[in-house]
Formats: sequence, structure tokens, C-alpha cells
Amino acid sequence: MDRFLQTLAQAGPGRLIAALGVTGLVAATLFAIMFRVGTEDKALLYSGLSPKDASSITQQLEKSKVKYEVSSDGSSVFVPRSKVAEARMQLASEGLPGQGSIGYEIFDKQDAMGQTSFVQNINKLRALEGELARSIDSLDTVKNTRVHLVIPEKQLFETDNDPPTASIVVGLEKGSLSDKEVNAIRNLVASAVKGLSPDKITILDERGELLASAQNSADASASAADDRKAQYEERLRKRIQDIVEGVTGPGAVRVQVSADMDFSQTNTTTEDFDPDKVVPRSTQTVEESGNEKSSDGGAVTQGQNVPDGTNSQTNANGSSNATSRTEETVNNEISKTTKVQVSSPGTVTKLSVAVAVDGITTPAAKAGEQPKWAPRSQEDIDKITTLVRSAAGIDDTRGDKLEVANVKFARSATDTGSKAPSKFDFGKNEIMRGVEILAMSLIAIAMIFFVARPLITGIFSEGVPAAGGRKPALAGGGSMPPMVAGMPSGENMVAGLPTSGDQGHTTSVETVDIARISGSVNANAMKQVSDVVNDHPEQTVSVIRNWLQEKK
Repeated sequence: MDRFLQTLAQAGPGRLIAALGVTGLVAATLFAIMFRVGTEDKALLYSGLSPKDASSITQQLEKSKVKYEVSSDGSSVFVPRSKVAEARMQLASEGLPGQGSIGYEIFDKQDAMGQTSFVQNINKLRALEGELARSIDSLDTVKNTRVHLVIPEKQLFETDNDPPTASIVVGLEKGSLSDKEVNAIRNLVASAVKGLSPDKITILDERGELLASAQNSADASASAADDRKAQYEERLRKRIQDIVEGVTGPGAVRVQVSADMDFSQTNTTTEDFDPDKVVPRSTQTVEESGNEKSSDGGAVTQGQNVPDGTNSQTNANGSSNATSRTEETVNNEISKTTKVQVSSPGTVTKLSVAVAVDGITTPAAKAGEQPKWAPRSQEDIDKITTLVRSAAGIDDTRGDKLEVANVKFARSATDTGSKAPSKFDFGKNEIMRGVEILAMSLIAIAMIFFVARPLITGIFSEGVPAAGGRKPALAGGGSMPPMVAGMPSGENMVAGLPTSGDQGHTTSVETVDIARISGSVNANAMKQVSDVVNDHPEQTVSVIRNWLQEKK
């Protein structure tokens, strides 16, 4: 302890302040490194936010006392990794993010009293557009969406009105939308708006490329025919590929299908009559009867016209004839058969199927060798042909074609499949975190051993004054180098050394505290000592003699 206090006293206030400054700087650096290592990483909460949504999200995070960071462009928000799920659930309960669109929540905080029907209709249209935009944004390939609806108002006493139309602008994450996805968006919007037809919807992307245009009935029919043909070919291709891959293995077959389809619709009506089959349809019978009377030619008297007068007498004198007639009419119906045949569009008129089958690949026996490829036998090709013919429904009468070829596929390596996940598999975040901790640890160790330790050692060891508070000087007028500054001068040592006339007499001389000399001596200091020895050999001999005398 005394030596430590003596060292501090000899160092002086300037060197003490420098040592404390270096120690404080190194300690602050190490503290910053350890604080950075102990701080939890930030993870992405939401990206691609509009300024309005970003502002609402940050305000809600401040209310929830969740620390966050915002990117330089203000479109991304980062929170601690352990708070991502909790923050998303809290924001979802508040309806955030809203993707910059307004939905049916527009009616939540409005007073319906005093609002006109025009304002209500406009709010309803805005809410419908916002809800449709949110639904389209939920797709994986879509980043943001804007929807514009035009719904004409039906006027009083108007029988025919214009149909609704829609325009949609989609921002894509990457790539472009397929025809199937475009049709899905059109049908989604058409189903949500009353009276809106899918062929009245226009879709374009953020680059201005037209994905779907409003079509008339003829164009819509042609588009539907093309879609139906493509779906039929794809469905048949997958069916054939599944059954052939069961024999050859995955990735060893390629299938292409081309179908000619007739989309014309015809109605056929046929009437057949069978004369051999007679069926009575109706029967009509008419019966008539009458009684004719004749007189004997006598004169007509008044008594004949008086009832119960002379009538009896007249009948007695005249004659009468009774007549009757029966008529029967039978209507027969000939057997008639009427057939109405409706031919639905989409009838396959011709089918062409091409199947390419890879050979048998044998893995290399030794490292560095190429795998061996061999064609399949004709028996295997015949079996595959039979399977494809049955699965595709090949009909030779309508001119269908089937080609099965055994060829070598051009590929670099055989598919090996995916490996099961291992418990030692680390994700990208874990690897980057480990590299960051390792780099910071190495920096901290390097600062301690290569910065702090040499600085502090140099401050306390460089230029410490010798005993008596003065530096010894050389006989020639120059000063001694730092490595020998604490040594006693040659004159004092020579005065104390024994001579030839006085061998037994010795005098006390100044000594050097060897314990204070610590650390290693660099090359520059050794060169300075060598120069002193060469320039002042007599004083050097005196110093060495003094050392030898002290040892004795």
C-alpha cells in the first residue's frame, strides 16, 4: 500500500488526471457495449404505412408505454421483439392500421340528426369503398388498394338506368397478379355491390399497366371461354402428372395438354310420328228422331185449330210417319314424339397430350463421379402410355393424339427433398445476434488489453523522477535517457569506488531501486542505452563497478 501511495505521489497530478480520464473512457465504452448487449432487439411491427396510420400507431404505442422506433422515411415502426404480438393485438382492437382507408366506422361517431340524405349516401359510398380496399389488401401479393365506385342514383319514373361501374388500383408487393387472382378480385367486388357485373370492373396496377378492362358481353364471353379452356387443360395435366409420377417418381415427368373445345350452343327439336300406333282421342255421337203427320185431303176447318175441338177427328181421318237417325264421329290420334336437345358450350372436339418421361438415374458410387443415366424399358413406356390414355380419355374417333417420349432431362442435380428441421438450426436473427455479441466482446477485450493497460502503465512508468527530485546529467552536458534517468551519476559512483592505493576503504553511494523498474523494455530504449555506453564508456564502467560493489 505504501508503495502504491508513493507511486501516486511521484506520478504527479497531471499523470493522475490522464490515468483517470483513460480509465473513465474505457469504462464508459465497456458500459455502452454491455448495455447494447443487454438491450432487446427491435423487430418490425408494420411496414409500408401511410403517414396517417403511422401517426395513429405511434400515439397508441405511447399510451400503452411500449418503446418504439420509426424508420427514416416514417413508413415502418419497430418495437421490442417480445412486444410484437401484444402490440399488434392492441392496435387491432383500435382498428389500426387502417391502410389509409375509411370503412363503416365512419358511422360510429356521427350524429345522424341534421344530416341530409346526400351526406348519408356519400358516407355510405366511402365506407363501401374502404371496406373493399381492406378486403383486397388482405391478399398476400397486394400492398395497398384504392377502390372507386360509380353507382348511379335511380330517378323517379325512370325505368332504365345505367349499371354500376368500378375502378381499382392495386399496389403489388412484387411481381404481378395472375389472371386467376384478377378474376377473383373482380368477382369479390361484384358480389359486394348490388347490380355490379364483373365485366364492368377495371383493374390496373401502380405502374399503370392494365390488368383487366371493362368488357362488353362479347368480350366477356370470349374471356370466359378462354378461362374455361385453360382450367380444363390444367386440371387434366395435373391428373396425368399425378398418375405418372406415382410410377416414375417426383420430378421425372413433364406433361402438356392442348384441347380444342366448341363453345357454340345449339338447340335441336325433333318430332316423330308413328302411324302404326292409333289412339282414339275423342268420340262424338248424334241421335235424331221425328214424327211426320199427313191428312186425307179434306178441307181445313175451324175446329182443327181449336184445342180439343175437332183435332181428334182430324187425326182419325189423317196419317203419321215416325223417323230416327244416329251419327257417331271418332277422332283418332297418331303417336307423336317430340325431343328437345340443348348442346351446352365447352364440348371437347379434339385432345392432344404430350408426356416427356425421364430415364433412370443411378447415383454416383464415389465422390466426384457423375451419376449414370439409363433409358426406361419399352415395357415401362407402354404401361405409362396405357395409363395416360385412360386418365385423359383419349378417343381415336375424334382425332385425339397422344405422345409419350423417354428423354433425358437437362438438370444439374437430382431433387433430394427437404431435410427435417434440426434443433441446432438457427434463424437469420439468431445468427446476426450471436455475431453481434461476439464482435462486441472481442472489442471490449481488445480495449482492455491493448488500450487501457498500455496507457495506464505508460502514464505511471514514463518519466518517474529519481530520488532527490532531480534527473542525473551526463558529464558531457547532455541528459540521460529515461531508461537510465534513475541511475546515479558516474562522478558520484567513481568517488565511491576503491582505488589501487586504498583497497579497503569504501564510501556510501546513491543506489537505484530495482523494484521500481517494471514492465518490458522496448527497442528504442535499448538503443538509447547502447548510445550512452558508446558515448560515455568511463561513466558506464563506473556504474557497473558500483553494481558489482553493491552485490559484494
